[in-house]
Amino acid sequence: MTIWSPKLNASADPLYLRIASAIERDVDAGLLVAGSRLPTHRELARMLDVTPVTITRAYAEAARRGLVESATGRGTFVRSARRESAIANEIDLATNTIAVPFPAPSHAIVQRAIAALTNAQYGVGSGSERHRAAGAAWIGDVDADDVVVTAGTQHALFCALAATTRPGDTVLAEHVTYHGVKAAAGLLDLRVVPLAQDRYGITPDALERACRGRATKVLYTIPSLQNPTGIVMPAKRRRDLAQIAEKCGVTIIEDDIFGFLLDDPPPAFRTLAPDRTLFVTGLGKSMSPGMRIGYVAPPQSLAGKVQNAVAASALFATPMLAEIAASWIEDGTALRLARRKREEIAVRFNLARRILDRTGTADPRSPHLWIELPRKWNVDAFVEEARRRGVRIAPASAFAIGEAPRAIRICIGTPSTAAELERALRVIASIDEEAQETIV
Repeated sequence: MTIWSPKLNASADPLYLRIASAIERDVDAGLLVAGSRLPTHRELARMLDVTPVTITRAYAEAARRGLVESATGRGTFVRSARRESAIANEIDLATNTIAVPFPAPSHAIVQRAIAALTNAQYGVGSGSERHRAAGAAWIGDVDADDVVVTAGTQHALFCALAATTRPGDTVLAEHVTYHGVKAAAGLLDLRVVPLAQDRYGITPDALERACRGRATKVLYTIPSLQNPTGIVMPAKRRRDLAQIAEKCGVTIIEDDIFGFLLDDPPPAFRTLAPDRTLFVTGLGKSMSPGMRIGYVAPPQSLAGKVQNAVAASALFATPMLAEIAASWIEDGTALRLARRKREEIAVRFNLARRILDRTGTADPRSPHLWIELPRKWNVDAFVEEARRRGVRIAPASAFAIGEAPRAIRICIGTPSTAAELERALRVIASIDEEAQETIV
């Protein structure tokens, strides 16, 4: 965020117009550069001793003049003076997908899917026996009776949180984490508290400190190819955290959405702490974003609550999609897709390492890179400049709980071809080089 406090001209204009004019003046003078994040409504209201409503009107007027734009959950930003690249021509490195051709279902699979849709009945929660068995096969080493089918991984996460918390409870998570957990926690009126991370993931000391004197109930973590850092938490760190969770009575929600990219993953929390871990995964990354099927494997003590959460929020997962997913898991299509995506990420990771000369904290199997920027760089301006040149990347503020580090996330799997990815990475590399040349 830009540390900016406007100097208001003396005039008879309403205060909100004077604030908007101050933004315009400082943009024209170069004091507010494109991509800078302005103070929040409350922060600027405190600076100027006015109400937040006044700041809301001022920012709205500045937006009408084309000076700023707002992004829900991120704040208000100074717009670029020029929008040279059309959105249709942008290369997306902000959305986390892996571009491998998606197979068309066979006629037999489509017929079974239509039958599943036609024969579906209103019911409660966990999914049909066949669909739960497919989820168990995908997860591995779990019984079908212990799996609940959901409408995607985000829905699985929401139901896991709903089953383990009450409004006002505390949820612990990595300092930078999947933005969807913040959205789900907000809807459930939960407080998300950040935990310090190192190159191995959440630090044991951070978890122990967070448990002292606080009625902590839940830890949410992505131990395999963590989003956004790309870290794979090693086995020892997982064991240490599982022991602390056991000692402190903390329930673990383990998000394994990227686990399919690891041939030989470290032990899951669900095997280290089976009585207190809800294992969450889905098929949006391994198959397609449109395959909105997820799975939760909770301990028996929480299975009923997860099923109730599914029933309350969606009744049940879409039978047609669940049937296609089950068919592809059974006939090996899902595993073949996963293998192709692992191979594609390996090629693209090496390409990124060659062009950018660094890949941050990310494991070589990660579909996303986490690049920390030197202190003299303005992250928001970097992101905006990349966007102006036709490349979308995500700033750390999209993932941070609390203060955002100086970092960006780059998703290397999204472009349709490696050649398109190479063009986008060269744009980022050129901004990197230019920024270094301007540092005095």
